[in-house]
Amino acid sequence: MTIKLARDLFESGRSHALSSDFLYRSALREGQERELTDPELFAFNGTYSLSTHYLLGLGLELMLKAAIIAWGGPPEEKFLREIGHDLLEALNAAEAAGFASAAPRLREIVEVMRDPFKAHWFRYEKPDAFALPGDFAQVVEALDVLDKELRAKIWPEE
Repeated sequence: MTIKLARDLFESGRSHALSSDFLYRSALREGQERELTDPELFAFNGTYSLSTHYLLGLGLELMLKAAIIAWGGPPEEKFLREIGHDLLEALNAAEAAGFASAAPRLREIVEVMRDPFKAHWFRYEKPDAFALPGDFAQVVEALDVLDKELRAKIWPEE
């Protein structure tokens, strides 16, 4: 049951994270096609950014909760609900369970995303700008490493 829950959380989180990347790249392409002055600014802070950031936050939340369980943390729903949407708390709990990620800038990304995601900024209001460390390619790189680490732990036979 525990490994099934970790796998379910991982797959759901991964799908949201991949969707954020796809949406960002689609928005970037639209900004380029529209010949906007700064297509990256449009992709990161424009029309699609609420969805991009929300999907990224949800992806991180679920992948980190999968890490908690896969590395031996409490698989109880009550514990996971107490973490809620707090990305930093999820990362800390995963690390307390023994998870040590090599994903570049993961903690920094989680720290920047924490307050907006936890407070549901991406659902109920739109700040003037969104912050993330570096460019979105760095976020994708961190997600890719996190994805490989979780997959190796959750599906060791592959």
